[in-house]
Amino acid sequence: MANKILNVLNKIKKLFNRKKVFLLCALLFIAAGTIYFVSIFLEKQENILINDLEKYQSVVLNSETESLSSQLVKFVVQGRNLAKARIFRLSLEGLASTKEEKVQKAQEDFDNFIKVSGFTAGHLFNLDGKLFATTEGRLEGSENSYQKSIQYVLQTRTPVFSRLRPSYGQLVSELFLPIFPAKALSDSVAPIKVLVLTVPMTEILRIFLATDQRLNYGSTVHIIQEDENKFQEVSFSYPDNLKLQSVGVSLKGVSEIQFGIRSDLYKAKQVYSSAISIPTIHWWVMVETDADQIYAQLNKNKELAETIAIIAYAATTFLLLTIILLFSRKKYLNRSQELNSELIPTKIRKDMLEKICKTLPIPLCLKDNTTESYVFVNKAFADLTGTNFNNAIGSTDQRTFLNSETKILTHIGQMTNMSENIYSQEMTLDRGSNQTHLQVLGIPYKQKKDNDSILRLFRDISEEKITNTQNVEMRQQIIDALVRAVESVPFLDGHTALMRLLSVEIAETLLLSNADCATVEASAILSQVGKSFIPKEIMQKTGKLTPEELLETQRYIEHTCKILEGIEFSLPITQTLWQMQENIDGSGYPNGLKGTEVSLLARILGVTNTFSALVQHRSYRKAKTAQEAVGVLQSMADKKFDGTVIHALNAVINSQRGKKILTENKIEF
Repeated sequence: MANKILNVLNKIKKLFNRKKVFLLCALLFIAAGTIYFVSIFLEKQENILINDLEKYQSVVLNSETESLSSQLVKFVVQGRNLAKARIFRLSLEGLASTKEEKVQKAQEDFDNFIKVSGFTAGHLFNLDGKLFATTEGRLEGSENSYQKSIQYVLQTRTPVFSRLRPSYGQLVSELFLPIFPAKALSDSVAPIKVLVLTVPMTEILRIFLATDQRLNYGSTVHIIQEDENKFQEVSFSYPDNLKLQSVGVSLKGVSEIQFGIRSDLYKAKQVYSSAISIPTIHWWVMVETDADQIYAQLNKNKELAETIAIIAYAATTFLLLTIILLFSRKKYLNRSQELNSELIPTKIRKDMLEKICKTLPIPLCLKDNTTESYVFVNKAFADLTGTNFNNAIGSTDQRTFLNSETKILTHIGQMTNMSENIYSQEMTLDRGSNQTHLQVLGIPYKQKKDNDSILRLFRDISEEKITNTQNVEMRQQIIDALVRAVESVPFLDGHTALMRLLSVEIAETLLLSNADCATVEASAILSQVGKSFIPKEIMQKTGKLTPEELLETQRYIEHTCKILEGIEFSLPITQTLWQMQENIDGSGYPNGLKGTEVSLLARILGVTNTFSALVQHRSYRKAKTAQEAVGVLQSMADKKFDGTVIHALNAVINSQRGKKILTENKIEF
């Protein structure tokens, strides 16, 4: 019995000798390490994808909100101009006449003028909320349905939009505007009537909703409005009309929805979404991305990582077994050392790379740092560069890429070797009429010794570049439209452009950061937007302004910031605009800030704003030369204006670049 037990123990001992135990532990360690690194890789890929989606949704929201806000501003400006027009004022007087013929003629003028101005209909209400006149003969609803908005306009004396509603197969919104006496110089005068204009919204919203066709990640954009205690989405109905459709969520009291995963508007599926509100019209702009789209991409990454892990694990296991086998056959080691060092790793690399080549859709190549030739390329790389896959091994960058492309790849290689870390850079691949924007990733790679090779991965980012370019162009078009509207105001032609050029030059002279230069440039562009709301009589007055008129002109800062309200900038543009009329000694407005309480960017705008006004002609004085204007500013240095900024301005206008700016704007030096 004892002998049988000893035999069993001996067999177990032979089965689990040191070499086999070591091999088993090594394989388990490699498996655990592979699983760990794959999980880390997948977690990073998920974070990158979610972060990219969040940034993309933010860009779309800001772009679309700016677009809609600019459309609303256009209607407000158009409505104000209508209310100030002479024809409208005459029709208003005629409608109040006691003579029937005069009333009838005024009614016809009122009808025609409203419709020629681009509005579907118009209604005039007395201050007690009673209907005074209408282009439709009667109201679609009752007078009571207009009372809340009328009272709001009378109290705040600011325009307001009603919620969307269907009208004759179209979606419309009412714009409520206070009507002041013809000789009123400011909004402090009590209104005499309230004008309600029916604004056609269908075409604007149809164009907005068509944005879905070009959004990434299969995302969709929605407009949601609050109607009393329910929430409705603007959506397409057959064939291409629009309708209001109730949604299954409530946005009561919400001004912004942060990016995150949640149920969609109809609680039918999970989505990644975010939203921004436009308070003046009770709208929310929301972007939704189907979570299944993101999960599908993550699954692709998982499958790719698992494939690479299996190949790496198999190759590592094979190498480990080979090493153990070589050490167990010492008598053959010396004779086969050179052959094994050449043939076995080569065979392993070849088998491994051939498997990777069949599974990876990402273009990649492995370049030897010594010979600068390709040790390995995959088929995706050959397709990208238009080279023969079978002849690519042993080729070089000079044979495969253009000179300009080779320089970029050489720089990537140098930075990768110097940092001994991953380095990334964008490049453009030109092949005839086709251009491909790529993000090239350089990764240090070891063949025989540390960092003797570089593994390069090429990711196509052409669609991302196009989308970013389109969003930037759309934002610039909106800003340019606002600037053109402002510079149509008397005495402001060219004012904004001059401010912008000088402000940027001063910021660069003071060695400010790129972000500060961008902030001061954007703030200068938008600084005069609010002056379109100052009454024309004040802007064109040649004599001295009364205290009330002066106070009204100072409100343009408030008007500017109110127009920009709800538009989210990544830079402190609104804060800078609020402070641009503050003075060092505290005599400025609107908050009487002094000294360092006024930001440097706002001080730059204050100097360039005054300089631009001084060098331009006015009906009550001649334009000053650039040197004369600087002299005026220097007389108020460190009192009203920052002396350092004035000194920088003087340096700018005396530079070659500054003199060119003055010449182009027809300003005498």
